[in-house]
Amino acid sequence: MSSWQKLLLYLILGPFFFAGHSFAAETNAPTEEPANPVAIDAADAVEAGSAEHAFKKANPCEGMEKGDYLGSDVCADCHQDKVDNMKSSPHGQAADPRTPFGREGCETCHGPGMLHFETEGNCIISMTGRYGEPVEQRNQICLQCHQSGMTMHWIGSAHEAEDLACVDCHSIHQRHDVTERTAQTEVCYKCHQSIRAENLRVSRHPTRENKVICSDCHNAHGSLGPSSLRQFTINENCYTCHAEKRGPFLWEHQPVSEDCTLCHNVHGSNHRALLNKPGPHLCQQCHSSVSGTNVRSHIGRFLDYGNLSDPGVNRFVVGSNCANCHSQVHGSNHPSGPKLQR
Repeated sequence: MSSWQKLLLYLILGPFFFAGHSFAAETNAPTEEPANPVAIDAADAVEAGSAEHAFKKANPCEGMEKGDYLGSDVCADCHQDKVDNMKSSPHGQAADPRTPFGREGCETCHGPGMLHFETEGNCIISMTGRYGEPVEQRNQICLQCHQSGMTMHWIGSAHEAEDLACVDCHSIHQRHDVTERTAQTEVCYKCHQSIRAENLRVSRHPTRENKVICSDCHNAHGSLGPSSLRQFTINENCYTCHAEKRGPFLWEHQPVSEDCTLCHNVHGSNHRALLNKPGPHLCQQCHSSVSGTNVRSHIGRFLDYGNLSDPGVNRFVVGSNCANCHSQVHGSNHPSGPKLQR
């Protein structure tokens, strides 16, 4: 066949060939359902772009807050242990309308349970953030009831600024959580490891015996005082137990009335009486002029770098301590006590 005959055959049969091929391709192609545009709601957590309308997958939990309440008896079919623990806790008192069980039971905090039931365990507010619930949303559920008294300063507190959730410390479904005196310190030590180490030192408060616990001094939900203390100042906090140090005194020791932590490490120390340093070294931070060289106004055998040529001077004499003579270091009411010696 000559070249011009091939060209003529191509011009005649070509359109029929390509039309059939296109029809076959369209016939065998899988059909997809058209996507419908969905309006974007600001409260919807499903990402769908910044356009006013976008194509996105359906959210199976959308509208969960508008579902029906099933009641705690239905929850107990799967969560009997949690319901039993709740009934023995303050949250589970059905006769008190202020409690969750006095309203909608478990669903007061976790939201309506209809979609949770229909989606086989999904579509529920998890206080541990199992389904991606933000900390702010979970904490707001607790703050609906707990936003007064000791929790009124939570907003802006140190723990709130660290993005901690209430359930990081509290366990609602257990009878004993951080509010239990025998368990509280271990909960706090999970984050405050340095405080745990200080409480293992020689001189300390009876924290390991649970006679003094963290909440005796601190309010973990925030306060107006420093370091989330329960009182407005450090000294007022200490005076709740050490009332005899409050005064007023006829002869006052200025560091005592200013700040107890100038001399004491309240969480633990390797020096007696929770002192930051050994007695003479601590006192000489302020009384640097008092040394062994000035023997006319003070003792000659002192724990410092005095006259080392004197054989009586020994920097490590056992019992050399300012408090041996100045025993009333917190203040004195004696008429002859300006030196805090009586």
